[in-house]
Amino acid sequence: MKKITIACFLPLFLFGAGCAVSAEGAKEREREEGVRTIRIVNWNVQTFFDANADGCEYAEFKSPKSKWGRDEYTARLGRLCGAIKNLNADVYVFEEIENEGVMYDIANMLAGGAWDAKKNWSYVCFAKAHGDALGCAVLSRRPLHAMTVHTLDIRTHTKQPRMRPVICVSVLQGSRSLTLCVNHWKSKLGGEKESALWRSWQESVLARLLLETNGSAAVACGDFNRDIGEFSKGGEGDAVVLYGAGFGTVSEALVKSPWLSENACGMYSYYYEGKGERIDHFFTAGQAKVLSFAAETDGPWADEEGIPVRYAMYTGKGYSDHLPIAASIRY
Repeated sequence: MKKITIACFLPLFLFGAGCAVSAEGAKEREREEGVRTIRIVNWNVQTFFDANADGCEYAEFKSPKSKWGRDEYTARLGRLCGAIKNLNADVYVFEEIENEGVMYDIANMLAGGAWDAKKNWSYVCFAKAHGDALGCAVLSRRPLHAMTVHTLDIRTHTKQPRMRPVICVSVLQGSRSLTLCVNHWKSKLGGEKESALWRSWQESVLARLLLETNGSAAVACGDFNRDIGEFSKGGEGDAVVLYGAGFGTVSEALVKSPWLSENACGMYSYYYEGKGERIDHFFTAGQAKVLSFAAETDGPWADEEGIPVRYAMYTGKGYSDHLPIAASIRY
């Protein structure tokens, strides 16, 4: 088994574009039926390291000539927290966070000395593979429960590269529970075809996890490093099939993608070499349904053309090379 570094439910009371169901009648109906609506933002925040040199950082962050330090980290932290407040989601899913300490810093800065649990993002979980530089995290206003972490150990091919695990966690809201699966699949560095095998294995892990929810409400999100056009389509317009490998069998998990709706036409989440790509995703399964979806461009993290303003070490400015994507989900 691969070793996993986990910070499970930092029990945070920490120290110091879409439609919404707003009519009272609709809200009352939801309460009677036990239905809930939640807003989730997913964002690859691009190599978000803290100011401490632990040895796992990328070269540009630990070089003697690096411009990275405490002041730069604090400034970048402030920009991220400003974006979090601006986007105002119930739950945030982040890729490329260095460690749980960064999540403590985010939650503390957001709280700002005000301890209203309903307004603060007081719940966090984090995980990364042992020895990896970056991991994934969840920041939530809603209680988090029953976190599990799932990784691959494949020995039937060439040497397995480093791959980030999948986090599964339950988001609690009243009497309802939503299963959230957080992903960051293998990048295409080293060759798109060469790396596709490993993304397929990660797809298999996710498919089997979603099948285990047995039709209850579930959402998978993250940076999949695979455009929506590269996934297998299902029978309906917004349906996608995820394949799960077993011992001599292949199972299929049917999910829905908001990228395939008419409202998402022209949007993208990542911009590379003059081309927009849709590699950051929400997939809903079971009783979960997307009510609204957008790649968020109304903020300083995007320029006037909607292109993400990536973080640049040499200027100390910018946010990420990905846009945050947001979905309001009923379950």
